[in-house]
Amino acid sequence: MSASKLKIAAAVIWGGICLLSGGLAVWAISSPVSQKTLAPQAKISLSAPPSLPLPSQTYTQVATALPSPTNRPRTATPYTPPPTPITPLSIGQGFAALPQGANPLTGLAPLDPVGLQRRPLAVKITTFPRSVRAYQSGLTRADVVYEYYIEDGLTRFIAVFWSQDAERAGPVRSGRYFDEHIMRMYQAILVFANADERVENHLLESDQRSMLFVPRPDNCPPLCRDETITGYNNLFVNTGGVGEHVSDNLPPALRTSTFGPLLAPISQRNVGQVYLHYSIYSYGYWQYDASQNAYLRFSDAQDASAFGSGEVYQPHIDHLNGKQLTAQNVVVLVVPHNFNNEFDRADQVFNIHLLNSGVAYLFRNGQMVQGQWQRDALNQPIRLLDQRGNPLALQPGITYYQVMNLESTLLQNEDSAHFYFSIPPRVVTLTPTPPGFNPTPTPKKKR
Repeated sequence: MSASKLKIAAAVIWGGICLLSGGLAVWAISSPVSQKTLAPQAKISLSAPPSLPLPSQTYTQVATALPSPTNRPRTATPYTPPPTPITPLSIGQGFAALPQGANPLTGLAPLDPVGLQRRPLAVKITTFPRSVRAYQSGLTRADVVYEYYIEDGLTRFIAVFWSQDAERAGPVRSGRYFDEHIMRMYQAILVFANADERVENHLLESDQRSMLFVPRPDNCPPLCRDETITGYNNLFVNTGGVGEHVSDNLPPALRTSTFGPLLAPISQRNVGQVYLHYSIYSYGYWQYDASQNAYLRFSDAQDASAFGSGEVYQPHIDHLNGKQLTAQNVVVLVVPHNFNNEFDRADQVFNIHLLNSGVAYLFRNGQMVQGQWQRDALNQPIRLLDQRGNPLALQPGITYYQVMNLESTLLQNEDSAHFYFSIPPRVVTLTPTPPGFNPTPTPKKKR
């Protein structure tokens, strides 16, 4: 059997795991109202609408596109999108005042206030093949990090740097459609190593073109290859040197996320471990450490024997400073994953639609709270709401967002939560291919 068929088979084994896990309560990721009305062992349909109202305006995906690696003219007068009205949240009582000049993304005073006087950077950082983790660098310096599924059972990070710099962040790898959402929400410069032709054309034709930073002769430094590392996973960026290469490096007006204590949420339970099972190749968990009031990251050390079983973990280390990845908040976002090309689904090129709203699970202080994420403005970070529609507060510090699709499953036991990503099958749609259409297969990447 070929490797690709094995991956497909492994992606469906989780169904059997769910049925055989007698000691676990089985839930499908769904709306807050639906989940609490059903008894344990019930599996919930994800077709139910969210219990909280959607924003009054419905957003559509904006067509966008990437710079040529050898010929990208710098925009003299960058496009400024019209301001989007934002309704301030009523945070009520019990929220402590943030430090003067606090970072809106972390709620903490920056070590160097000058760090916030520029645009944030969103940097694509690969974690596969696993050999790159011997020199993977910079994630501990990020304020916010997203991990999401790309293809072939693999995930990738996009890390937002603002209050701190990493003199070596990477290895920097290719872009995906999802990265546009991060660019827009944080009004950030996107640092990446080119992309699939469909994604690259999409980004190059957008109003975000001047905010794209890719390998070019005049971009090194700060974006350079380490020739001591063989192969293509050898591109790193010094985040402090990017700003001088862009035409608009003024700091954006980002709203402050809600920080403070949990104010008696409807659903709250103690959870010390948060497992993320994306595939037999990509999996990890966050372990709450009360002494640090933070979650420690452990990631896959080898391929699992089957989806969700036979997993081997090791601490996930940032080799910039030798520290293990930590987060004060881990947030699981449930987001639709759609094939980008209806005529060619033999590859896996997704549009992950982080638009409007969806279910979210917040883990902080060793507790889990179910709520909802809401994107009520295209050019502002998402906000988190509890099941009553009130602000759901983060612990000041670093936040990791784990992106799951609607078909994923959540299993809970006494002190842990296991999220199982559902890998869509590789199928060719019945929609006829139009004359002259030439699909662009995604190159397979060695792990």
